Amino acid sequence: MAVNLTMKESAYISQVIYRINLCDSFSDFSRILLSQIRTIIPYSKAMAIKVSSRNNEFIYEEPYFVGSDKESFDESRFVDGNYRSIWWEYMEAPWSSVFRASDSRDEEEWNRSALYQEVYRPQKLYYALQATFVHNDIKLGMIGLYRQKEDGDFTEKELFFLELLKMHIELKLYRLVTRYRGFKADPNAPGFSVPKALVNEYSLTRREEEIINMMLNGSSDPMITEDLCITKSTFEKHIHNIYIKTGTKNRVGLFGIFRG
Repeated sequence: MAVNLTMKESAYISQVIYRINLCDSFSDFSRILLSQIRTIIPYSKAMAIKVSSRNNEFIYEEPYFVGSDKESFDESRFVDGNYRSIWWEYMEAPWSSVFRASDSRDEEEWNRSALYQEVYRPQKLYYALQATFVHNDIKLGMIGLYRQKEDGDFTEKELFFLELLKMHIELKLYRLVTRYRGFKADPNAPGFSVPKALVNEYSLTRREEEIINMMLNGSSDPMITEDLCITKSTFEKHIHNIYIKTGTKNRVGLFGIFRG
């Protein structure tokens, strides 16, 4: 099916991409993404969750939920329960996926399922548009948008909107999630990390430690600001604070401290 976007829709999608790339934490990312996306993909409730796997089980981290009229998604039922959702199957793929739940389920079986009876039905939800995010076989997270039955299923155009955003969300999540889980961008690449003893000695914040590590591993200033999604002025403030804490005046001095 061919999908034509208006200039307004194209501009708004660009705005969403811009806004999520400014986010510095998963909670901010979830809040901004779900609030912005609601304009082009209306929903009743939504959620975003970081996902990892351990011993063939999914681990949920930092679930974020949005409801209508300040009504929250009943996260305890979903996160604490053992419900088999269709997005689990997509999460096993080595790439990110966007899909409508109704395209992959039998309606009679769905209406009898524990997930519908115990989670969806009490909240008057029926349809779902979901996306799973995986990068380099690293499981990152998922988002789900939900509607009541009377509001109708998500359209092909709305599916296409989320498909357009998929790669941008994936890359942003990869930078956020792997940073907080302690991944290197390339686990096989040689790299230098500031010893924790020096981090404690100079009372470095997590962001200051990240910047020093990137500098010592050869990243340029523009690369650092892009990878960390911060402005040039914010970067310069971090550098100023690092110099004050370490008693240095330039990068040669920093290299002398941390490289020895």
